[in-house]
Amino acid sequence: MSTASLRTCVGCRNVSSPGQLVRVTVEDTPHGPRVVVDHHRRLGGRGAWVHATRECVEQAIRRRAFHRSFRRPVATDGLAEQLRVLPPVREDEHKESESEDHGKPMSAGR
Repeated sequence: MSTASLRTCVGCRNVSSPGQLVRVTVEDTPHGPRVVVDHHRRLGGRGAWVHATRECVEQAIRRRAFHRSFRRPVATDGLAEQLRVLPPVREDEHKESESEDHGKPMSAGR
């Protein structure tokens, strides 16, 4: 895995692959800027990455990490509810898939 494919969770500050994190971005609403989940990772603008766990989201909110990431005050209400629709991330599954893969093409394992 190259370092270009790693991201840092704004909550726990651990480095993970983008597949283990959720990208969030800012949506301008009539009530002001609000953090929203970028499910397809296609929304424009500055983004931040966070594990889809209550602990990481709450820690990021407490540390005001979203405000720093987006360089302005943003509303974070409803973010935990948005993330509940996503499957939970388990680090042990990620480590197993990395070790099995060894960076080889799929055809090489046959």
